[in-house]
Amino acid sequence: MRKISNILLVKNRALGDSVMGLSSVAYARALYPKANIIYAVPQWVAPLYKNVETAADSIYPLSLKSFKDFFKTYRDLRKLKVDHIHEMHQSGRGAKAFKLIAFFMGIKYTAHNHHLKEGGRVHDQGVIKPLIQRDLDGVYSFLGEKEVPKFLDYPPKMNILNSNAKKARIIFGVVATRLTKMWPLENYISLAKLMALAFPEFEVVIPLSKSVDDERIKNELEALGLPSNTSIVHIPLAELPKFFQESAFYIGNDTGLKHIAVAVDLKSFTLFGPEPANEWHPYDSKKHPYFYVEELACRTRVHHYCGLSVCDLKDEYMQCLKLFTPEKVMEAITTTCKDFLHSRDL
Repeated sequence: MRKISNILLVKNRALGDSVMGLSSVAYARALYPKANIIYAVPQWVAPLYKNVETAADSIYPLSLKSFKDFFKTYRDLRKLKVDHIHEMHQSGRGAKAFKLIAFFMGIKYTAHNHHLKEGGRVHDQGVIKPLIQRDLDGVYSFLGEKEVPKFLDYPPKMNILNSNAKKARIIFGVVATRLTKMWPLENYISLAKLMALAFPEFEVVIPLSKSVDDERIKNELEALGLPSNTSIVHIPLAELPKFFQESAFYIGNDTGLKHIAVAVDLKSFTLFGPEPANEWHPYDSKKHPYFYVEELACRTRVHHYCGLSVCDLKDEYMQCLKLFTPEKVMEAITTTCKDFLHSRDL
C-alpha cells in the first residue's frame, strides 16, 4: 500500500448522501489510521458536522458553483497538502474540477461513478447494490487491499459531543426530495393522534426547515389540525444530531433525517415508496426496520425504481405508500414505545 498522508474524500451530494458517505470515511480510516482524512461535503451541509465527531479529521465545506469557488478550493487543497483526492458518487462538475486540481497539484484523483460498471452502464433491471456498498467498492478499488469491505460492517457514525439523557420524544420525518416519497401528511396527523391516545407520555416533533417547500408542508399540517402532543420545530443543522440522539426513535420517509438517525444510533422506522429499500436503506433491518411493498409493477415500468415526482396513477394513486395505514404503523412501533418507557422506569 502506497504512503498517503492527506486524503480528501468527496461526497458532493445531498444531506443523506453525505451521512452515508461516513461509512467510507470510516473504512479509509481503518486503511490509513495515521493519515489526515478530510471529508468534503456541500457547503450548506457542512454545519451538520459542527458538533459531532466522525472518522474524518476535518470537514471541508465544498462549493464548485463558479470559477471563484474552483480557485478557492484549489488554494485550500494546496494549503492542506492533499496528496490523494477520491470522489464518491462522481459528478460531472466534480470530475472536471478535481481532475484539473489534481493535475495542477501533481497528485492522484480517483472516483467512483455509481452508474457504471465493467463493460458499461448498469442495466436498469440488474442487481442494485446498497449505496454504501458502492461507495465502499470505490474506495477499495483505489485505496484498499485484501478483502472487499462489507457495508454492514461500516455503518455511518456521528459521535455526539455533550449529549444528555434521552427524552420521550418521537421524531416524524415528513419531508422528502419528491412527493412520491412522502407518506401522506394526513397519515402523520392520524398517527400522532393514535400516539396521544396510546402513549400520552410521548411528545411528537416534526423538524422542518425554513425553505419554501417546508413552509408549504407546515401550512398543510396546521390546516389538518395538529394534535396537542405534536409540534413543528426548526432545528439548525448543527443541532440536529444532538436533538436526534436525545430522542426515543425516528419514524418517517426515506430522507436525510433518517440517515442522521441511523448515524447517531437512534432507532428508526422508514416508509419506502418508489425506491428499493435494499439500495437506499443499507442498514441492519432489525434495528432499523422499514415498510416496503415488494414487486409492485408500477414501480418498475421504466427502471428498477419509480422516478416520478408526482404519481400519475388514478385508480391506484400512491399505492406504494398508502397501503401502510396509520393503524398498521402504530402496531409496528408499539413494542418500541413500551420498551422505551420501561427502560426509563428502571
